[in-house]
Amino acid sequence: MRIPRLCALATKASALCFAAFCLSSSLASAQSIFKMPEINVFAGYSLLRFDSVPFGFAKTLNLNGGNMEVSLPDLYQGIGIAADFSGHHSPQAEQFNFMIGPQYRHEVKGVDLFGHILFGKTRTRLLEIGTAQFQPSTLGYSVALGGGLDIPVGKRFSIRPIQADYLVSSEFGSRRHNIRYSTGLVIKFGKKTEAPSF
Repeated sequence: MRIPRLCALATKASALCFAAFCLSSSLASAQSIFKMPEINVFAGYSLLRFDSVPFGFAKTLNLNGGNMEVSLPDLYQGIGIAADFSGHHSPQAEQFNFMIGPQYRHEVKGVDLFGHILFGKTRTRLLEIGTAQFQPSTLGYSVALGGGLDIPVGKRFSIRPIQADYLVSSEFGSRRHNIRYSTGLVIKFGKKTEAPSF
């Protein structure tokens, strides 16, 4: 009576071990494909070339401000996602952008190059009205197409010397085309992943 019971227990134990082995193999395979992502936080100075002539100003305005971005840069083979926030101000106008979208990066000789397309909202306020009488504030859509490069400084930090974005936004019932330049520091959190290299 004991031998069949022992055999049954041994069979169950073997089946459990085999199932555990298969599960661990599947998890290891999944981890090799989908790695735990790192989180990058960028913050720095930003300059916005504001398309202000249609609002009655004599020339394009330069708005100074800041740009912050939180990204998961490598969710799958260099493809990630970025959330971008920026604010710019001058005595004549100010603008705030809140955008999110896909991002792709790859490494070239130790430098991370990235490109993204972002979608979101733009809040524009005219502090000094030009010759055209527009409403002082408006909220519209925004789309940014751009990219930049990060130069690693140690394991947890990178310097972003340039990020440039072509920013299309809806302001006061019309479409505006602005250029945004940003520069600053990137801080990396979480597990470091290797960007695709060429």
